[in-house]
Amino acid sequence: MKRLLLLILLALLTACGPTRSIFPPSVRVQGIRTLNNGHWQVTLRFQNNAWRAMRFTQLDVRLNIGASYVGKLDTALDLNIAATASDIAILSLVPTAAARETLTKNRSGNVAYSLQGTLLVIPESDSTRQYPVHHQGYLSPTPGLSGVWR
Repeated sequence: MKRLLLLILLALLTACGPTRSIFPPSVRVQGIRTLNNGHWQVTLRFQNNAWRAMRFTQLDVRLNIGASYVGKLDTALDLNIAATASDIAILSLVPTAAARETLTKNRSGNVAYSLQGTLLVIPESDSTRQYPVHHQGYLSPTPGLSGVWR
């Protein structure tokens, strides 16, 4: 009887062994460049916070500058990012008039921005996972570069 209880206890402890947790990835705006045609070139930084490689496959986020809706960044990605590393993607966006005005009016200071949406990734040797994106940050005009914010 003691032996049976010991085997059951050992089996339960083995089932509760360590797991490989996935730390959620993050996305932030690294920079915005205004182009001559009025479009914006948005550089996004994707951070893999996990201890294993991930393939970033789909981004679907709303970008706001200040209180103004800029537009939607909905694109397929093909970024293979090593464990705890990052990479960038450069996307084109046609901003709303209100967002364009918000950014150009604040040439001397920081402008708040936010990203809201989802990110699809495939962790190494696993199936596709969807992570929420909720990021708030600030952009500042780049000295000496007209129309560039970082």
